Amino acid sequence: MKMRAIFVLVAGLALAGTVAAQPFGVLPGVRAHVEPASLTIPVGKPVWVRFAIENLTDEPVTLSVPGMEPEIPSPEMGLPLSHIFSHNSSSSVTVTTESSRSWDTPSGYRTTTRAPIVMVAPHSVVGTAVDLREYYPALRSGGRFRVTWQPYGGEIPSAVATVTIAVRKNVVITTDEGKMTLQLFYDDAPQHVDNFLELVKADFYSGKSFHRLEPGYLLQGGCPRGDGTGIRADGKRVPAEHNDQPHQKGSVSMALLDDDPDSGSCQFFIANTRQKDWDGRYTVFAQLEGEESFATLERLMSTPVDENGRPVKTLYMRSVRLVDAPPVPAGSLP
Repeated sequence: MKMRAIFVLVAGLALAGTVAAQPFGVLPGVRAHVEPASLTIPVGKPVWVRFAIENLTDEPVTLSVPGMEPEIPSPEMGLPLSHIFSHNSSSSVTVTTESSRSWDTPSGYRTTTRAPIVMVAPHSVVGTAVDLREYYPALRSGGRFRVTWQPYGGEIPSAVATVTIAVRKNVVITTDEGKMTLQLFYDDAPQHVDNFLELVKADFYSGKSFHRLEPGYLLQGGCPRGDGTGIRADGKRVPAEHNDQPHQKGSVSMALLDDDPDSGSCQFFIANTRQKDWDGRYTVFAQLEGEESFATLERLMSTPVDENGRPVKTLYMRSVRLVDAPPVPAGSLP
């Protein structure tokens, strides 16, 4: 059984005084959460999805599976599969494609007549990550899927997440000085990568420019106004996803407002040297790849600038497109 606990269940709670879940009614103050480990997953790789129950109340909550005989919980931490697949007539997990084809019964999962009681402390979370590919074979092929979770017969409001299973992509930026290939960090900054892919697919960046150049330090571009003041037309912002990727030569990070770490939009910058002070401040979501990319960066960085750090000639991104990334070596991903 491929399953791993990611949240801590507080043990040793007495049943007296707890709030017991009742079937077919919304349990106030308790929420269900569904979160893919990555928004875009390579075809053939595990589809890890985190399922969690959050208790927002000031009292402990005891959860039992409708239609199953409750039993004393085991000392293991996490949310049991019987609580994730907890519907009576079918699983509480439904996987749906963009064409509305859906599956609500996990393949290979054997239902039981007994399920452990789960006790959730006040203002605590208990959960588990499951490789849904093991139970829903449709997730072994490419596509965009919606995962809906309606636990405990619908007594807790449903949670929904979307995951894309596809061949991973690199991004190629073509300039008058040559091409730069960006390897995207799908696992380290999934929301930033998803935001960048969305903009590239919409052809947002083609025709834009690198408007800011600090010799020896960075090259910044992607502003729709061309002056560093513009954001996405829809106003979407990306929250910070600080990770272990260092700011080094060729690192690609999202530009931010000075006082807002969650203000990432469409502007990005490419580092031209190691900058430790930027680690933990900006989100690195890609890295230049290949000799041609670094040679192009050097030529762009050699462009003269005015007193405001703006290139004296327009550094256009003539095209920005997606290409298939090289296959990831076996065993390098969880």
